[in-house]
Amino acid sequence: MKKAAFLLVFACSLGLAGLAQETEDGLGGSLGVEFTVTPIAPASLDVDTAITASLSFAGASVESRTVISLAGLESEHLRLALDLDGVTLATGMQFDPCFSRYWFEVRGGCCPVELGALFLVENLAPACQTPSFTVGMALDFGLTFDPLFIRSITGFGVEDLYHLIDEYPETELTAVSGWWFSEELISVGFATQCLHAESIFVLNELGFSWAQLNASYTWPDAGIQLGTRVWIDSSFAFSQGDLILKVTIDPVELRSVTSMNFSGFLGQRIDISITFSGIKLYSRTSFTFAGLISEVLGFELSF
Repeated sequence: MKKAAFLLVFACSLGLAGLAQETEDGLGGSLGVEFTVTPIAPASLDVDTAITASLSFAGASVESRTVISLAGLESEHLRLALDLDGVTLATGMQFDPCFSRYWFEVRGGCCPVELGALFLVENLAPACQTPSFTVGMALDFGLTFDPLFIRSITGFGVEDLYHLIDEYPETELTAVSGWWFSEELISVGFATQCLHAESIFVLNELGFSWAQLNASYTWPDAGIQLGTRVWIDSSFAFSQGDLILKVTIDPVELRSVTSMNFSGFLGQRIDISITFSGIKLYSRTSFTFAGLISEVLGFELSF
């Protein structure tokens, strides 16, 4: 079963690459490869390879992300979306490497209101074992009065709603057993061309869970963005602070996130990308004083 799934994904990737010749007819997409190196104590390395492919045409799109390790197929993510004049329908499946998740999302609205809903079915059992399915839903409501905005996301049977709005594409919503209220995220802020400020509050069935206060300022002419994030835990005490610096000197972009608390340095993440002629080369490095946490190297071809 794993071999058949891998061959199917590989064939789809080759097909998407071949369709690059049809861009003059309005087709577009991308094809990329990403390597993730994770140190394992005391002296070993875990290496994963991710193959990403996407294709879009006339408001419809399909995306695939296949993760392979030395042991074989690790996971497969498929996403299909359709944009119907302001209303977006999206659906997808995830295999790890056996079936683990199906989800469906609808999003749309009329300024200043935006509405969205995500429904999922997930297998909570270990990979390729006797399945244990659960269902979950996230309801999304947004209101914008430029430059002010407010957003509310309510989760039933799902947690980690913050992963729906964070900047890291590798993070995901988490399903939990049961069908009842699990988490609420409220975001309030304002955004201008140069200044962005936002407060995020997360509550669960026990009450207040955590909060984040963040602000950033951008100098468009210089290509520099400087920002900070402050994390507050369930006891309303400071738990972590992030200093964010982003510098863009075409075609190079560098982004640094330094995390600290009252004890000192917690960790560092450095993202570097170079984009030219439809090709993007990038790296993401995460480390602490103890050493390297992970290293990601990749490239992406857009057409």
